[in-house]
Amino acid sequence: MIKKDIRPPKTFLLKTCTKCGSDFGAESFTRTKSVFYPDGYLPVCNDCLADILGEGDYNWDLVDKICQYADIPFIPAKFEELHEIHGYKVFPIYAEIFFSEEFEGLGWGDYFKEFKRLEEEGFIEDELPGIKEEKLRKLKEKWGPNYDDEALNYLENLYTGLLMTQNVNGALQGDQALKICKISYELDCRIRAGSDFDKMLTAYDKLVKTAEFTPKNVKSASDFDSVGELFRWLEKRGWKNKFFDDVNRDIVDETIMNIQNYNQRLYTNESGIGDEITRRIEALKTAKNLENSYYGLEEKEYDLDEYDNAGYEGLFKDDEEFIAEVDDDE
Repeated sequence: MIKKDIRPPKTFLLKTCTKCGSDFGAESFTRTKSVFYPDGYLPVCNDCLADILGEGDYNWDLVDKICQYADIPFIPAKFEELHEIHGYKVFPIYAEIFFSEEFEGLGWGDYFKEFKRLEEEGFIEDELPGIKEEKLRKLKEKWGPNYDDEALNYLENLYTGLLMTQNVNGALQGDQALKICKISYELDCRIRAGSDFDKMLTAYDKLVKTAEFTPKNVKSASDFDSVGELFRWLEKRGWKNKFFDDVNRDIVDETIMNIQNYNQRLYTNESGIGDEITRRIEALKTAKNLENSYYGLEEKEYDLDEYDNAGYEGLFKDDEEFIAEVDDDE
Protein backbone atom coordinates (compact mmCIF):
# COMPACT_ATOMS: atom_id res chain seq x y z
CA MET A 1 0.00 0.00 0.00
CA ILE A 2 1.37 3.41 -0.97
CA LYS A 3 1.30 5.82 1.93
CA LYS A 4 -0.31 9.12 1.16
CA ASP A 5 1.89 12.15 1.69
CA ILE A 6 0.02 14.95 3.37
CA ARG A 7 1.55 18.21 2.16
CA PRO A 8 0.14 21.65 2.82
CA PRO A 9 -0.23 23.89 -0.21
CA LYS A 10 2.61 26.32 -0.73
CA THR A 11 1.29 29.75 0.16
CA PHE A 12 4.54 31.65 -0.36
CA LEU A 13 7.51 31.87 -2.68
CA LEU A 14 9.77 33.43 -0.08
CA LYS A 15 9.42 33.52 3.66
CA THR A 16 11.33 35.62 6.19
CA CYS A 17 12.96 33.75 9.08
CA THR A 18 11.87 35.32 12.35
CA LYS A 19 15.30 34.67 13.89
CA CYS A 20 17.91 35.64 11.31
CA GLY A 21 15.67 37.86 9.14
CA SER A 22 16.73 36.25 5.84
CA ASP A 23 14.32 35.24 3.07
CA PHE A 24 14.16 31.60 1.96
CA GLY A 25 11.94 29.29 -0.04
CA ALA A 26 9.71 26.60 1.45
CA GLU A 27 12.51 24.00 1.24
CA SER A 28 14.44 25.91 3.93
CA PHE A 29 11.67 25.63 6.53
CA THR A 30 10.31 22.68 8.53
CA ARG A 31 6.76 21.61 7.99
CA THR A 32 4.33 21.67 10.89
CA LYS A 33 0.85 20.43 11.75
CA SER A 34 0.20 23.30 14.13
CA VAL A 35 -2.89 25.39 13.46
CA PHE A 36 -0.97 28.45 14.65
CA TYR A 37 1.11 28.46 11.43
CA PRO A 38 -1.45 28.66 8.60
CA ASP A 39 1.16 28.33 5.86
CA GLY A 40 2.16 24.91 7.23
CA TYR A 41 5.79 25.78 8.06
CA LEU A 42 7.64 26.84 11.20
CA PRO A 43 8.61 30.54 11.25
CA VAL A 44 12.31 29.76 11.94
CA CYS A 45 14.49 28.52 9.08
CA ASN A 46 16.23 25.14 9.26
CA ASP A 47 19.70 26.64 9.76
CA CYS A 48 18.56 28.71 12.74
CA LEU A 49 16.68 25.70 14.08
CA ALA A 50 19.87 23.64 13.86
CA ASP A 51 21.76 26.39 15.73
CA ILE A 52 19.16 26.43 18.50
CA LEU A 53 19.33 22.66 18.92
CA GLY A 54 23.12 22.65 18.75
CA GLU A 55 23.45 25.34 21.42
CA GLY A 56 21.15 23.26 23.62
CA ASP A 57 23.23 20.13 22.92
CA TYR A 58 20.10 18.45 21.49
CA ASN A 59 18.64 18.19 24.99
CA TRP A 60 15.44 16.16 24.92
CA ASP A 61 13.46 18.82 26.76
CA LEU A 62 14.42 21.33 24.06
CA VAL A 63 13.63 18.92 21.23
CA ASP A 64 10.30 18.10 22.88
CA LYS A 65 9.48 21.81 23.12
CA ILE A 66 10.15 22.37 19.40
CA CYS A 67 8.07 19.28 18.60
CA GLN A 68 5.29 20.84 20.64
CA TYR A 69 5.53 24.03 18.56
CA ALA A 70 5.36 21.95 15.39
CA ASP A 71 2.63 19.70 16.85
CA ILE A 72 4.48 16.51 15.94
CA PRO A 73 5.15 13.58 18.30
CA PHE A 74 8.47 13.36 20.11
CA ILE A 75 9.79 9.80 19.94
CA PRO A 76 13.27 9.83 21.52
CA ALA A 77 14.43 6.54 20.00
CA LYS A 78 13.55 7.65 16.47
CA PHE A 79 15.01 11.12 16.92
CA GLU A 80 18.34 9.76 18.24
CA GLU A 81 18.51 7.22 15.41
CA LEU A 82 18.11 9.95 12.79
CA HIS A 83 20.44 12.28 14.69
CA GLU A 84 23.28 9.77 14.43
CA ILE A 85 22.73 9.55 10.66
CA HIS A 86 21.99 13.15 9.66
CA GLY A 87 23.73 15.18 12.38
CA TYR A 88 22.68 18.82 12.75
CA LYS A 89 20.18 18.56 9.87
CA VAL A 90 18.11 16.03 11.77
CA PHE A 91 14.99 17.99 12.72
CA PRO A 92 13.47 18.71 9.28
CA ILE A 93 14.05 15.06 8.32
CA TYR A 94 12.56 13.86 11.60
CA ALA A 95 9.50 16.09 11.16
CA GLU A 96 8.82 14.75 7.64
CA ILE A 97 8.14 11.27 9.06
CA PHE A 98 4.91 12.44 10.66
CA PHE A 99 3.36 13.69 7.44
CA SER A 100 2.77 10.19 6.10
CA GLU A 101 -0.60 8.45 6.30
CA GLU A 102 0.67 6.24 9.13
CA PHE A 103 0.77 9.23 11.48
CA GLU A 104 -2.22 11.09 10.13
CA GLY A 105 -4.20 12.70 12.92
CA LEU A 106 -1.46 12.18 15.52
CA GLY A 107 0.05 15.24 17.16
CA TRP A 108 2.43 16.10 19.94
CA GLY A 109 -0.05 15.53 22.77
CA ASP A 110 -0.71 11.91 21.75
CA TYR A 111 2.86 10.88 22.57
CA PHE A 112 3.60 13.33 25.38
CA LYS A 113 1.78 11.36 28.08
CA GLU A 114 3.68 8.20 27.21
CA PHE A 115 6.98 10.10 27.22
CA LYS A 116 6.30 11.51 30.70
CA ARG A 117 5.29 8.08 31.98
CA LEU A 118 8.57 6.54 30.81
CA GLU A 119 10.51 9.45 32.28
CA GLU A 120 8.83 9.17 35.70
CA GLU A 121 9.32 5.39 35.84
CA GLY A 122 13.00 5.67 34.93
CA PHE A 123 12.71 3.84 31.59
CA ILE A 124 13.29 6.81 29.31
CA GLU A 125 16.99 5.94 28.90
CA ASP A 126 15.91 2.70 27.20
CA GLU A 127 14.73 4.85 24.29
CA LEU A 128 18.33 5.66 23.36
CA PRO A 129 19.82 3.42 20.66
CA GLY A 130 22.18 0.90 22.20
CA ILE A 131 21.32 1.77 25.80
CA LYS A 132 18.79 -1.02 26.17
CA GLU A 133 21.21 -3.58 24.70
CA GLU A 134 23.99 -2.41 27.01
CA LYS A 135 21.65 -2.59 29.99
CA LEU A 136 20.66 -6.17 29.12
CA ARG A 137 24.32 -7.12 28.67
CA LYS A 138 25.16 -5.90 32.17
CA LEU A 139 22.14 -7.71 33.61
CA LYS A 140 23.27 -10.96 32.00
CA GLU A 141 26.73 -10.50 33.52
CA LYS A 142 25.09 -10.02 36.91
CA TRP A 143 22.45 -12.76 36.81
CA GLY A 144 23.80 -15.21 34.23
CA PRO A 145 23.15 -15.89 30.54
CA ASN A 146 20.30 -18.37 31.09
CA TYR A 147 17.60 -15.74 31.69
CA ASP A 148 15.50 -13.98 29.06
CA ASP A 149 14.68 -10.25 29.11
CA GLU A 150 11.50 -10.71 31.16
CA ALA A 151 13.31 -12.81 33.77
CA LEU A 152 16.17 -10.31 34.01
CA ASN A 153 13.76 -7.45 34.66
CA TYR A 154 11.97 -9.52 37.31
CA LEU A 155 15.22 -10.38 39.09
CA GLU A 156 16.57 -6.83 38.98
CA ASN A 157 13.32 -5.27 40.23
CA LEU A 158 13.09 -7.74 43.12
CA TYR A 159 16.75 -7.19 44.03
CA THR A 160 16.30 -3.42 43.95
CA GLY A 161 13.25 -3.78 46.20
CA LEU A 162 15.28 -5.80 48.71
CA LEU A 163 18.02 -3.20 48.80
CA MET A 164 15.51 -0.42 49.33
CA THR A 165 13.48 -2.08 52.08
CA GLN A 166 15.89 -4.43 53.88
CA ASN A 167 19.03 -3.76 55.86
CA VAL A 168 21.48 -5.37 53.40
CA ASN A 169 25.02 -4.94 54.70
CA GLY A 170 28.20 -6.54 53.42
CA ALA A 171 29.04 -8.98 50.66
CA LEU A 172 27.44 -11.98 52.39
CA GLN A 173 23.99 -10.44 52.69
CA GLY A 174 24.32 -9.07 49.17
CA ASP A 175 24.98 -12.58 47.85
CA GLN A 176 22.06 -13.94 49.89
CA ALA A 177 19.81 -11.29 48.34
CA LEU A 178 20.86 -12.38 44.83
CA LYS A 179 20.14 -16.05 45.61
CA ILE A 180 16.76 -15.22 47.13
CA CYS A 181 15.80 -13.41 43.92
CA LYS A 182 16.83 -16.41 41.78
CA ILE A 183 14.95 -18.89 43.96
CA SER A 184 11.90 -16.60 43.94
CA TYR A 185 11.90 -16.55 40.13
CA GLU A 186 12.28 -20.33 39.87
CA LEU A 187 9.51 -20.74 42.43
CA ASP A 188 7.17 -18.57 40.37
CA CYS A 189 8.01 -20.54 37.21
CA ARG A 190 7.18 -23.84 38.91
CA ILE A 191 3.92 -22.48 40.29
CA ARG A 192 2.86 -21.27 36.82
CA ALA A 193 3.86 -24.60 35.27
CA GLY A 194 1.97 -26.60 37.89
CA SER A 195 5.13 -28.45 38.96
CA ASP A 196 6.08 -29.53 42.45
CA PHE A 197 7.56 -26.60 44.36
CA ASP A 198 7.62 -27.79 47.98
CA LYS A 199 11.41 -28.24 48.16
CA MET A 200 11.97 -24.93 46.40
CA LEU A 201 9.63 -23.17 48.83
CA THR A 202 11.43 -24.71 51.81
CA ALA A 203 14.79 -23.54 50.47
CA TYR A 204 13.34 -20.07 49.89
CA ASP A 205 11.96 -19.76 53.43
CA LYS A 206 15.19 -21.05 54.98
CA LEU A 207 17.34 -18.58 53.05
CA VAL A 208 15.02 -15.68 53.87
CA LYS A 209 15.28 -16.49 57.58
CA THR A 210 19.05 -16.94 57.39
CA ALA A 211 19.47 -13.54 55.74
CA GLU A 212 16.91 -12.05 58.18
CA PHE A 213 14.96 -10.54 55.31
CA THR A 214 11.71 -10.39 57.23
CA PRO A 215 9.09 -7.68 57.87
CA LYS A 216 10.78 -7.06 61.23
CA ASN A 217 13.96 -6.10 59.38
CA VAL A 218 12.28 -3.47 57.22
CA LYS A 219 13.89 -0.10 57.79
CA SER A 220 11.81 2.90 58.78
CA ALA A 221 12.77 6.46 59.62
CA SER A 222 12.86 5.63 63.37
CA ASP A 223 15.19 2.60 63.15
CA PHE A 224 18.53 4.23 62.38
CA ASP A 225 21.52 4.14 64.69
CA SER A 226 23.42 6.96 62.98
CA VAL A 227 23.00 9.82 60.53
CA GLY A 228 25.21 7.98 58.01
CA GLU A 229 22.86 5.00 58.07
CA LEU A 230 19.88 7.29 57.52
CA PHE A 231 21.55 8.94 54.51
CA ARG A 232 22.42 5.53 53.05
CA TRP A 233 18.79 4.46 53.39
CA LEU A 234 17.59 7.64 51.69
CA GLU A 235 20.10 7.39 48.82
CA LYS A 236 18.89 3.87 48.03
CA ARG A 237 15.48 5.42 47.39
CA GLY A 238 16.83 7.99 44.93
CA TRP A 239 17.33 10.92 47.27
CA LYS A 240 20.32 13.10 46.40
CA ASN A 241 21.90 15.53 48.81
CA LYS A 242 22.00 19.10 47.57
CA PHE A 243 25.39 20.42 48.52
CA PHE A 244 26.14 24.04 49.40
CA ASP A 245 25.34 26.22 46.41
CA ASP A 246 26.83 29.54 47.62
CA VAL A 247 23.50 30.74 48.98
CA ASN A 248 23.55 32.14 52.53
CA ARG A 249 20.77 30.60 54.57
CA ASP A 250 21.38 31.52 58.24
CA ILE A 251 23.52 33.54 60.63
CA VAL A 252 26.15 30.78 60.80
CA ASP A 253 26.77 31.03 57.05
CA GLU A 254 26.98 34.81 57.32
CA THR A 255 29.50 34.58 60.18
CA ILE A 256 31.69 32.11 58.29
CA MET A 257 31.65 34.33 55.22
CA ASN A 258 32.52 37.42 57.28
CA ILE A 259 35.54 35.63 58.78
CA GLN A 260 36.66 34.44 55.35
CA ASN A 261 36.30 37.93 53.88
CA TYR A 262 38.22 39.49 56.78
CA ASN A 263 41.11 37.03 56.40
CA GLN A 264 41.18 37.65 52.68
CA ARG A 265 41.34 41.42 53.18
CA LEU A 266 43.97 40.99 55.88
CA TYR A 267 46.36 39.16 53.55
CA THR A 268 45.53 40.77 50.24
CA ASN A 269 44.54 44.36 50.97
CA GLU A 270 46.90 45.11 53.88
CA SER A 271 50.24 46.01 52.30
CA GLY A 272 53.45 45.07 54.11
CA ILE A 273 51.97 43.05 56.96
CA GLY A 274 55.30 41.23 57.31
CA ASP A 275 57.14 44.53 57.52
CA GLU A 276 54.70 45.70 60.18
CA ILE A 277 55.40 42.64 62.33
CA THR A 278 59.17 43.13 61.94
CA ARG A 279 58.83 46.80 62.89
CA ARG A 280 56.89 45.93 66.03
CA ILE A 281 59.53 43.39 67.11
CA GLU A 282 62.32 45.91 66.60
CA ALA A 283 60.39 48.51 68.61
CA LEU A 284 60.06 46.09 71.53
CA LYS A 285 63.78 45.31 71.42
CA THR A 286 64.64 49.03 71.39
CA ALA A 287 62.35 49.70 74.36
CA LYS A 288 64.00 46.88 76.32
CA ASN A 289 67.50 48.14 75.58
CA LEU A 290 66.57 51.67 76.68
CA GLU A 291 65.08 50.31 79.90
CA ASN A 292 68.23 48.31 80.71
CA SER A 293 70.54 51.25 80.00
CA TYR A 294 68.41 53.62 82.08
CA TYR A 295 68.34 51.36 85.15
CA GLY A 296 71.89 50.12 84.67
CA LEU A 297 70.80 46.56 84.04
CA GLU A 298 72.74 44.12 81.95
CA GLU A 299 71.36 41.12 80.21
CA LYS A 300 72.75 37.93 81.69
CA GLU A 301 72.24 34.41 80.57
CA TYR A 302 71.69 31.92 83.35
CA ASP A 303 72.41 28.22 83.15
CA LEU A 304 69.61 26.56 85.12
CA ASP A 305 71.51 23.26 85.43
CA GLU A 306 74.50 25.09 86.88
CA TYR A 307 72.21 26.87 89.32
CA ASP A 308 70.67 23.58 90.52
CA ASN A 309 74.05 21.91 90.94
CA ALA A 310 75.35 24.83 93.01
CA GLY A 311 72.35 24.48 95.30
CA TYR A 312 72.96 20.80 95.94
CA GLU A 313 76.67 21.42 96.62
CA GLY A 314 75.70 24.02 99.21
CA LEU A 315 73.53 21.54 101.06
CA PHE A 316 76.23 18.93 101.32
CA LYS A 317 79.34 21.18 101.65
CA ASP A 318 80.08 20.01 105.25
CA ASP A 319 80.01 16.32 104.20
CA GLU A 320 77.27 15.68 106.69
CA GLU A 321 75.68 12.25 106.45
CA PHE A 322 72.02 12.40 105.59
CA ILE A 323 69.98 10.29 108.02
CA ALA A 324 66.30 9.84 107.46
CA GLU A 325 64.29 10.17 110.67
CA VAL A 326 61.51 7.66 111.08
CA ASP A 327 58.77 8.11 113.62
CA ASP A 328 58.60 5.09 115.94
CA ASP A 329 54.89 5.52 116.40
CA GLU A 330 54.19 4.73 112.78
